[in-house]
Formats: sequence, structure tokens, C-alpha cells
Amino acid sequence: MKSIGNPERRRSVRYIVGGQVIFHTGSPDSCGELVNVGRHGMLVRTSVRVPVGTQFRSGFVVNGYPTSFQGESQVVGISGDLLAMKFVGTTPELGSLLRWLDRENTPWTGLEEPDCGRATPTPVAATRAPASSRISTAEPELDSILPFVEAMG
Repeated sequence: MKSIGNPERRRSVRYIVGGQVIFHTGSPDSCGELVNVGRHGMLVRTSVRVPVGTQFRSGFVVNGYPTSFQGESQVVGISGDLLAMKFVGTTPELGSLLRWLDRENTPWTGLEEPDCGRATPTPVAATRAPASSRISTAEPELDSILPFVEAMG
């Protein structure tokens, strides 16, 4: 994956979720599917080509969560139809979303424990048993994207 960025972002937990992303790269707005989200950024599947380093306003919603999020993002990596975006500045209420995802036993990957800090760090936390039963229909797709998620760090 072609990338630039900050090593701290790569060590943080990223929750594997579904949702929609809109990014303002011109007129009309561009859109994509949310693949994962963490405190430093998100991974988006889209057919839109945006160069690494491009900064723009973005918004996203996570399936099942009642609040949408708006903020500045920057493309830090590209691989096929995947864009890795870091959050620039603060994204209000993101901490609430991350705590909710943890309470919902949403599968995650990364080297740190989720923000609530309950357990010992693990390289891939998609081993949470309750979550795997909820994502059984999406399992083949998740298996196909996990190498990209892990490659991001």
C-alpha cells in the first residue's frame, strides 16, 4: 500500500464496521463504504481515485449508530479500491462511537487495547467470539480485506 503518515496511527485499534462515507473532493461529492474506523482515521472502499496527501472535508456514519460525524481528513494510503484516511484535527464525539463499538463487541484489529483499556494488547482482536457470529454473512469479505487492514499497521 502506498502511504505516508504517522506510526502512532498504525498502532491504534481499528473497529471493523460498515457504513457510508462522503468526502468533498469536488462537485459532486464522492462517496464510499466504511471498512474500519479508529481514533486516528478510517479505511474506505471507493472507486474514486484521490492522490495520497489530499486533504478534504468528510463525513461518515457507522451502521447502527445514531450519530453521523464530520471533519477534515487526509488520504495517507491507497491500495486498489481502498483509501486510508487520517483525521486532521478533532472529530467531535468520536470517543463515544469508539466506546459504543467496544461495548457492542465489534471486531477490531490493531496493537493497542480499545480506548476503554480493559485487556492485554493483542495483534488482531477479531477473535472476540460474540462478534464473529454477527458477521458470518460478511466473513468472506472481511477475510479478503484483513490483509489490507493489517498492512496499514
